[in-house]
Amino acid sequence: MKTLNGLMKHLRDKGIETHGSVHKRKMKNYGYYHGYKGHRFVGNSSNCLGLTSFDEVIALNEFDMAVKALLYPSVMFIETALKNYTLEAVLEDSRSFALEDIFSRTLVAYRDYPRKSSNYSDAMKKRLGLRAEINRLIQYNYSKNPVVRHFYDSDKPLPIWALFEVMTLGNFGVFYSCLKGSVRQSISDDLKLPNNYDGPGLLERTIFVLKDLRNAIAHNSAIYDVRFKRAKVGNQLGQMLSSEVGVPSIDFSTITDYVVLIVYLLRKMMVSKTECYQLIRNYSSVLEDLHGSLSSSDFHKIVKTGARSKMDALRSYIAAS
Repeated sequence: MKTLNGLMKHLRDKGIETHGSVHKRKMKNYGYYHGYKGHRFVGNSSNCLGLTSFDEVIALNEFDMAVKALLYPSVMFIETALKNYTLEAVLEDSRSFALEDIFSRTLVAYRDYPRKSSNYSDAMKKRLGLRAEINRLIQYNYSKNPVVRHFYDSDKPLPIWALFEVMTLGNFGVFYSCLKGSVRQSISDDLKLPNNYDGPGLLERTIFVLKDLRNAIAHNSAIYDVRFKRAKVGNQLGQMLSSEVGVPSIDFSTITDYVVLIVYLLRKMMVSKTECYQLIRNYSSVLEDLHGSLSSSDFHKIVKTGARSKMDALRSYIAAS
C-alpha cells in the first residue's frame, strides 16, 4: 500500500500535476479512491477524463459533493411524500391499519391478471417475496426500533404506518408494485400524473430510479456520471417527462435528467415555485463552477450538451405549472 507521498508521486506519474501541502491535504481528506481513482473516468474505466491537474480532481470532487448535498433533501422529501400518498390510498381501500388486512384486501395485484397467466405468476411471486422481506424487516427492527418492539411486546398487530417508518425506498417500491391496480391508479391520480401515459407504472419506475440515486448519495458514492443507475428505466418515463416538461432527450444518462425528474415531482406535490426555482439556480451554479474548472471536452463528457437548455425548459415548466 502506497504512502501519501507515494500516492502523490503516482498521480504525477499519471500526468496529474500536484504541488504543495494543500493538494497533499486534499488527497488525505479524499482518500485515493475519491481523490483520483474513482473520479478519473465517466461511466466506466474505459471512458477516461483528460485530467492534467489535481485542481481538476478537486473541482470534480466538489461538484459531486455539491450535487449530492443539493439533491438529498429533495429526494428524502419525495420519499416521505410518496409513502404518505400511498398510505392514504391503502387505508382508504383496506379500511384497516393492520398489515394482515392490507395483505388480504389491498396487496393483491395478482388478482388483476388471469389465474394461469405469466403476469399472475410474477405478481404472486413478488407478493410472496414482499411478505418475506417484511418479516425480515420486522425481525431486524424489533431490537432497534421502539415502535416495532412496542407493538410486538404488546401482542398487537403492527400498523402499516409503523412498517413504513422502517421501510427502505426499495422495500417501498416492491410494496407499491404489489398494490392492486385501482389503488395504484388512485395514487397516480392524486399526483395528477398524465392519463395519456401509464401513470401507475411510471410511478413504480420512478420509485426505483430514485432509490438508486438515494442509495448512492447515502453511501457517498460518486453520482456525477450516474454510475449508480441499476433500475431499468425504459423509454416511457423519459418520454413522459419530455412531453410534460418540454425537455428533450431525457434518458437518465446524466445527473441533469435526475434534476428534471426531481423538480417535476416536487411541483406535482405542490412544492412552491420559489423552492423549485432555487433548486434549479443552485444546480446551474455548480454546473458553472465545474465548467470553469475543467477543459471543455471533460466538462461535456460529464454534463453533456443540452444541460442549460434543460434547465431553461424546466424554468418555463415551473412558470406555467
